Amino acid sequence: MLWRARTRSVRPGTGMFPVLALVLVTGFAACSGRAPDPPDAEFLVATADSTFWVHSGAQGIRIQAVPMTLAHFNGRFHEVFITDLDRSFNDAVFTGERVYVRDLQSNDSTLVYDDTAIVTMAEHHARAYPDATPLGPDDDTPSDPEISATGETDVLEVRGPYALLEHRTVYEMPAGGQHDTVHTAIDLRTGAAATEADMARDSATEDSNVVRALPRSWDRKAYTLYARRAGDGSVSISLRDRVRRSWPLFSVGAHPRIYWLDSPGVDAAARRALVRAFNSAAAYDEAVKYVKYVPPALRAPRIRVMHRA
Repeated sequence: MLWRARTRSVRPGTGMFPVLALVLVTGFAACSGRAPDPPDAEFLVATADSTFWVHSGAQGIRIQAVPMTLAHFNGRFHEVFITDLDRSFNDAVFTGERVYVRDLQSNDSTLVYDDTAIVTMAEHHARAYPDATPLGPDDDTPSDPEISATGETDVLEVRGPYALLEHRTVYEMPAGGQHDTVHTAIDLRTGAAATEADMARDSATEDSNVVRALPRSWDRKAYTLYARRAGDGSVSISLRDRVRRSWPLFSVGAHPRIYWLDSPGVDAAARRALVRAFNSAAAYDEAVKYVKYVPPALRAPRIRVMHRA
């Protein structure tokens, strides 16, 4: 079953970041002397509506979490985001949502999924009622319209260059109401509809390291990354060094994806693009958190949690 998450209007100042418990603790019992340093590691953990950037090493573990839907294809990172569509009139409401994909390096955005039902209904209303006045960006929405059609789109999951979507439309008219729900998959490279066969044939779906079967582990040069199912059904992510010392990191929803930034490392252009994207996404919502574990000089660990408004 796919994990469903809202990613509406994820642009600066409009996104809603889910409440996430970011708890970072050392995996060791109290002992004499200095606690061991965590292993050198750098990677991204991406879910349907959030991305975590993990840096680990002698300076400690730092995690930055932002409300950004990340994708990776054609050798580059991209952001999938949703914007509002409003085609309302003074006597009728027609609102929907559109899905875009943005190349983080070029900063170019492309429309890949339009709310065609809402657009078509608004055009039909304009023809049927030529005296209806389209609302401007500063106009108030009619409080009690006779006709109302609203569409909402969720990103359910990202698989390499594909996004799985759920689109819901609610119609309210004098003759009665109607509710429609559509599930679809789109190719983020072209905006074309995709089938399970398309996704199965496309080897690019493998580059995302999507977590499906649990438990799962990845053996890296200096560490092992573990994904385990937690008691509440979430996926628990932890880091372990070569002598099996463990650092629990955080828990996320189903089907997270792992993107390695350390080996092979990303080039300077990709790194700059990721930094810009994370800084921009940090402005989407005040709940963005930074969590940092600093190795203590003696015994008990210290945890620094920094909030960025």
